[in-house]
Amino acid sequence: MAISTSKLLCTSAVASSLAATLALAQAAPIEFRVVPTDRNPSACQQFDAALSRVHTFTATADGASVRSAGGVNSNMTQASPGVYTTNFSLGSTTLNVTANSTTSPKSLEVREPRIGCRWSAVAP
Repeated sequence: MAISTSKLLCTSAVASSLAATLALAQAAPIEFRVVPTDRNPSACQQFDAALSRVHTFTATADGASVRSAGGVNSNMTQASPGVYTTNFSLGSTTLNVTANSTTSPKSLEVREPRIGCRWSAVAP
């Protein structure tokens, strides 16, 4: 059974439109406001002000980026489908950041492994 050219073109147009819509949805920025966990040691409080600002996560064609109003900016690499990671420094402290865009709600987690600090957020 042969498929008509008009049906094939229509199917192709729908597929292209769907792919473009999905690409736009993936690139839509997601805003997070991280908060410290209640178990953070008191030494972690020095980072609370910088991390409490809005963080904007954006998926890109080759990974993702996370940006904050406080100047904390980093490109992220994909660890698994929809999960992105990066490390960035605040002073002499390295923070590990993980964004998960596969869960509902989407989440962002920041950890400082040496002291044991942790902040987390979910997208509204």
